[in-house]
Amino acid sequence: MIGFECKGHANSDVFGKDLICAGVSSIITGGFNALRDEDISECYLEDGYAKVTLKNVDCYSKVVLDTMITQLSTIEEEFPKNIKIK
Repeated sequence: MIGFECKGHANSDVFGKDLICAGVSSIITGGFNALRDEDISECYLEDGYAKVTLKNVDCYSKVVLDTMITQLSTIEEEFPKNIKIK
C-alpha cells in the first residue's frame, strides 16, 4: 500500500493566523479531495493530523500524491524551520 501522513503544527504564528499551517492544510485537504473514493483504504483529517492510505494505486492517484509532495516541498524550501518532509 502507498499513502501519506502529516502530523504537527507549523507554529509560525498564533492559531488562526499561521499562514504556513493554512498552506499545508489546503494542500492536504485538496489532495485528499482529489483522490477517488474507490482508491482509498483509510483516510483521517483532524486538527494537526492527516493520513491517507490507498488500496489502489494507479497513474492518477500517484500524480495526486506526487503533486502534494511537490507543493509541500516548495513550502519546506521557503520555511525549513517550520516544515520537514521525511
